[in-house]
Amino acid sequence: GRCIFASGSPFDPVTVDGKVFYPTQCNNMYIFPGLGLGATLAGAKRVSDKMLYVAAEALANYVTEEEHQQGKVFPPLSQIRDVSKCVAIAVIKQAIEEGQAGKIGNVSKLDLDEFVAKKMYDPVYVPLVEKREITI
Repeated sequence: GRCIFASGSPFDPVTVDGKVFYPTQCNNMYIFPGLGLGATLAGAKRVSDKMLYVAAEALANYVTEEEHQQGKVFPPLSQIRDVSKCVAIAVIKQAIEEGQAGKIGNVSKLDLDEFVAKKMYDPVYVPLVEKREITI
């Protein structure tokens, strides 16, 4: 048979009729970080149905044909930051189209890829206290 499958929990690959399929984990982390980032950067006062649609479309288009052939519905988690950036760009473009991009200045001169990349949070933590050994 044919099936589109994603699970809330990770599963090991499955072999069916000699072909290996890789179940993917479905989680809101694929949409909401990029959706929130895009709406915030654009200055949108509300998230429209169309913004949700273009966010889902951006995610769906991120999956490669090879990944589809392996039964994957979502890209690998290792690409989540780039997926979020892609989703955010789609949301910003939709906000611009809807006239909701109050925080976006001159759109024609704006490189959205670079703009979003610079605004993304990078979770790298620097220690606040230097580690030292004290001998007495």
